[in-house]
Amino acid sequence: MRIAFDFNPVVLNKFSGFYSFGTGLLKGFSTLSDSPEFLLFHSRRFHRQSQEAMAMFSDIGELKPTSLKMRWLENFWKYSNYPKLESLVGDFDIYHSLHHLMPPTRGKPRILTVHDLRRYKLPQFYKKSKLNRFEEAIKRADHFIAVSNSTKNDLCEFFEIPEKKIDVVHLAAGSDFELVDESKKIEIKKQLSAKFGIELNNYLITFSSPDKRKNIKRVIDAFISLRGKIPDGFKLVVVGSLPKNDEQYGEIDFDKICNNVIFAGQQENIKDLFVCADGLIFASIYEGFGVPIVEAFASGTAVITSNISSMPEVAGEAALYVEPYSVESIADAICRLCRETDLRDKLVASGFERLKQFSWGKSAEKTLAIYNKLL
Repeated sequence: MRIAFDFNPVVLNKFSGFYSFGTGLLKGFSTLSDSPEFLLFHSRRFHRQSQEAMAMFSDIGELKPTSLKMRWLENFWKYSNYPKLESLVGDFDIYHSLHHLMPPTRGKPRILTVHDLRRYKLPQFYKKSKLNRFEEAIKRADHFIAVSNSTKNDLCEFFEIPEKKIDVVHLAAGSDFELVDESKKIEIKKQLSAKFGIELNNYLITFSSPDKRKNIKRVIDAFISLRGKIPDGFKLVVVGSLPKNDEQYGEIDFDKICNNVIFAGQQENIKDLFVCADGLIFASIYEGFGVPIVEAFASGTAVITSNISSMPEVAGEAALYVEPYSVESIADAICRLCRETDLRDKLVASGFERLKQFSWGKSAEKTLAIYNKLL
């Protein structure tokens, strides 16, 4: 079996979810005894990045650089069913897209993995989004893989796709997210303290991005509202870029933010921050899956997360749930996590148990079953 795989979204940005998904899934396939062969095609300008990513896999397939830009071809394919993908990259049995490239084939099944539908669920945050490419891919795909049942339900709701055409394959944490012993934690905390210029003995981690659904303003407001109610040593480490202020989202009041809130910006190595954290606050408004939850489980970190979207599906009984639109709800959960050591220990133990349900090997097995079904 030969699978054509659009590799451009994977190698374009190694800090993106597409990189984590693509490399994780291919690593999972590399552990299977009956793995298909992958034809990983990409634009020639990304050949170096593709070779670097390919080095992580053992005999999983071959790289196929193309001389034509995929974006040009995608524009051309709006009006024509030629050239067929086989004439550009060689023969294959199934085409699998991770993004929205859905080229014409010689009757070969085409699969589209859908990660989330945030632009449809939260249109107020994405007023300038251009959705025509994705919607064209939806029309052309023969089968769909959703990363959660929540995303599957969203697909059915917004595009009226029959349930039988959608399979669910969960995501997983990277293999580098793992426990370390206490002596190693002490060493890592010293390094982190020196890096950020502030002592980090006890801290919570949260993630921000220009994408406002991460709900970072309410998380920060909740944390600073607890001054005097939680142990003084607790810090909040905010990883990622902050969203732009606007009338609807509101402004982060930096005048009220104390020294206990650390804006770390983009971080290449987040596993050290995870493994030493007392908790993850993942109070997002919407997620297609929520990979940081399973990364926290793998790191032995307690989890606070939202009670909506896909997050309960991923976290199960291994998290403390909050109403993401309520600062008071988030603050109450933070307060409990900081003050109740027994609660943190219980959540960590439950997280380890829950983690058994998510691995890239399992994801690859389920995807392989889908390939076999379509053939």
